[in-house]
Amino acid sequence: MAKAGKTAELWLDAVDVSQYFNALGVAFDIDTAETSTFKATYKTFIEGLPSVKVDAKGFYDLTEDAQLTTFLRNGGSTLTAFPAGAVAIGDLGRLIEAHETSLVESSPVGGAVLVSFTAISNGIVGIGQALHILGTDVNTTTGATKDDTAATSTGWRAHLHVTGGTGGGSWIVKLQDATAANFSDGADVTGGAFTSVAGAATASQRLVGASGATLRRYVRYVATRTGGAGGDSITFGLAYSRN
Repeated sequence: MAKAGKTAELWLDAVDVSQYFNALGVAFDIDTAETSTFKATYKTFIEGLPSVKVDAKGFYDLTEDAQLTTFLRNGGSTLTAFPAGAVAIGDLGRLIEAHETSLVESSPVGGAVLVSFTAISNGIVGIGQALHILGTDVNTTTGATKDDTAATSTGWRAHLHVTGGTGGGSWIVKLQDATAANFSDGADVTGGAFTSVAGAATASQRLVGASGATLRRYVRYVATRTGGAGGDSITFGLAYSRN
């Protein structure tokens, strides 16, 4: 089914930069080396290393500028791209450990100041999905269950983007999995707890499971508040992938 590009989202570290861009591209490439020989009927090739590049274009803004210029020199960031948006659990996303390679700002005399940037991946890219769309949870919350139809034993990865919060407590977001849809045998995923985030802080974190780690069929998140008071909130987006 075709999707409208207007719903695309881009989460960069602790900022939802979607509102500043109007074009997003995620390109997957694999190096190839030609091995054709004399008298061959067709050219032949062997595969090399894969790479992923992200291109985004849009309009200049002070918040966006601060994030992108920091991103340019910080040695790597947590980037999650949703080509068709993250409006529901299960919407497809790309989980990328990204390094910005280009930042261009242009100022036409008769138009808006424009921005474009390019980033490349540094390792495996997670072909995953949203587990919590960017939004606010109040007090301790257990997320809806995502059914991935089967368990996997190939590892996993997860991205957490905390864009804000309220109150004086702190929050721990973690992954849980189960073999039963009602989570009767549910448990915390080994290594699936993000570091505690203070109530009013912003943060981005990335978790990577071991290469042979098992993730059972059903997955959900739990956001647990410690300290603070009733009504405290956390605003975040969460995505995960099976390797």
